[in-house]
Amino acid sequence: MNWLPPLVIPLLIIGGWMYLFTRRNRESARNAPLRAQIEAQVCFETTLYRASKLGTGGFGGTRGQWFPLRGPKRLIVGTDAFMVSAPQALREFVFAGRESSIALTRSPSRRVHRDWIVITGPTDDGGQVKIAITQDNLPDIWRALARTGAALLS
Repeated sequence: MNWLPPLVIPLLIIGGWMYLFTRRNRESARNAPLRAQIEAQVCFETTLYRASKLGTGGFGGTRGQWFPLRGPKRLIVGTDAFMVSAPQALREFVFAGRESSIALTRSPSRRVHRDWIVITGPTDDGGQVKIAITQDNLPDIWRALARTGAALLS
């Protein structure tokens, strides 16, 4: 029975990496047509200072908590769609403009009050994904996202 922990731990680590790899590949394959359309018709592109994803539940009760996306982040806006990519976090969020909405909000913190654009879009399982982004040129980002047909919420 002493051999069980040394065997289980590597299997859990390998299983976790396999899960992340297959999730990334599934997302990438599912988003490929829309991503190709965005990249072919880029209207606006910028680096994002901060981007966070709203937790939807799961382990540890993450519902309602914002989780920052790690590493460099980019917003690429096409004519009818846009994407927020965080390659280091192995995430890419692709939104069709007509199926998504944007809202401007202010998030207080201890140091700085910062304006954010919250993007809401559908997921494949019928749920919603919410991404909050911030940058110095929020008015330009807002106009670019609005041109894709995203619904404007107050």
